[in-house]
Amino acid sequence: MNTQLTVKELLEPLDAVIGVVEKKQTLPILSHVLIQLKDKQLTLTTTDMEIEIKASRAVQTQEEISFTISAKDLIDIIKKLPESTIIEFIIEQSKIYIKTNKNSFELNTFNHQEFHSLPKIENSDVININCQQLKELIEKTSFSMGNQDIRAYLNGLYFEVNQNSITVVATDGHRLSIGEVTQTNSLAEKRAVILPKKAVQELTKILSKSKHSEVDIHLSNNYFYLNSDNTTIISRLIDGNFPNYLQVIPTDFENTILIDRLEFLNSLQQALIFVDERTSGVKLIFKESQLNIFSHSERGQANTQINIKNFDKEIEIGFNIHYLIAILTKLTTNEVNMVVPGGENQSCMLSSPEDETYQYVVMPMRI
Repeated sequence: MNTQLTVKELLEPLDAVIGVVEKKQTLPILSHVLIQLKDKQLTLTTTDMEIEIKASRAVQTQEEISFTISAKDLIDIIKKLPESTIIEFIIEQSKIYIKTNKNSFELNTFNHQEFHSLPKIENSDVININCQQLKELIEKTSFSMGNQDIRAYLNGLYFEVNQNSITVVATDGHRLSIGEVTQTNSLAEKRAVILPKKAVQELTKILSKSKHSEVDIHLSNNYFYLNSDNTTIISRLIDGNFPNYLQVIPTDFENTILIDRLEFLNSLQQALIFVDERTSGVKLIFKESQLNIFSHSERGQANTQINIKNFDKEIEIGFNIHYLIAILTKLTTNEVNMVVPGGENQSCMLSSPEDETYQYVVMPMRI
């Protein structure tokens, strides 16, 4: 069986699905992309058995054919070719031959019928949300997700959907990010799911390229599903109970400090030069309407100072400097509210004084 496709026809959908493919797979076929041609429609599918992404586009060929091919090898072959280049596929039982101009390649293939697919979602709740709003919710919270934590529920993004709001939460046990938007959702009861980190990353890519103003999220007991611009993502959900994030949000706002966000961010970035890489700790001392920021390492030390508002107490507290910088980068207002704990082992919270859509909680550390 033979078929021809142009680089332009292949590259865009291949780029949309390639992120799911891992270099090391337990099953060799999972390193392949399933390519299907039918009714002048090209569909590419990849999966790692936890996430599945499909991307489609219209093509000129009349062929109806299905085959698998190494996704990484295919993209390496075509990504530097001109878009108009014609790729000829010669498909045999266990081999695929690719011809491009004067070049030819021989690749292994598998029976396309052995390609694994995730089950279709049934009995799901559908939530309609503004595409840009969903993208922002994810981008401004997901950086706080855990990374290969033994507690699987920390390695994902928590979605809590009520009849009148959508709340997104991420935490690694040391910091926590919360985003909430108010909107009406047609639900009989609250839905709460945890989307794996890898699925969150792929979903962000899809939303970044979406041309739709709104998208539908499908939530079932075990799966998350979203379709946008001929690209579909299906992901298994993390099985586990997400921690009660409300318990770590400060309830005592007595020590609320108003700080210029950019001055605070710039001072922390200066202090970062001399932060000990082993601890990443920075010391903040609030005193007499001033914030002094101290850092030190074997190479030297830094002491930066900025003015603060509405605060004349003396408090000394330590934090992971990378956590503070990441939060101040996500916030965009001129000033930020910083709720500082009055006692030990209490959390600190940063948010915009004008908008509480996003709240960021950081646990102090000993320095």
